[in-house]
Amino acid sequence: MTGLEVRMMTNNPSIPMNIYRQSGSSSREKLFPEMEKLMTAYYDLMDDCEHLPLWKRKFQEDLGNSVSYLGIQMGEAIRDELVGGSDIYARFDAEKQIYFK
Repeated sequence: MTGLEVRMMTNNPSIPMNIYRQSGSSSREKLFPEMEKLMTAYYDLMDDCEHLPLWKRKFQEDLGNSVSYLGIQMGEAIRDELVGGSDIYARFDAEKQIYFK
């Protein structure tokens, strides 16, 4: 997850050195499938803990912040496209207020 976050950060235009760090591996087309796999694993874990509320809450607090950070890094400009094309991203979009209290 950390490696994916670092690759996503290289797309941030507010960091001057990113001008020199452009790479095809940091494109949205390459990043999104990896992010989608991580989100799928996270939500599978959360669904498995449905009958264990304390564990569910712990995973939500420990992992949810990182997963939500990945989700919002894709940006509002392409949000509708991602929600329409990915069930797991649509679930994240519907539940993301949990992580931003």
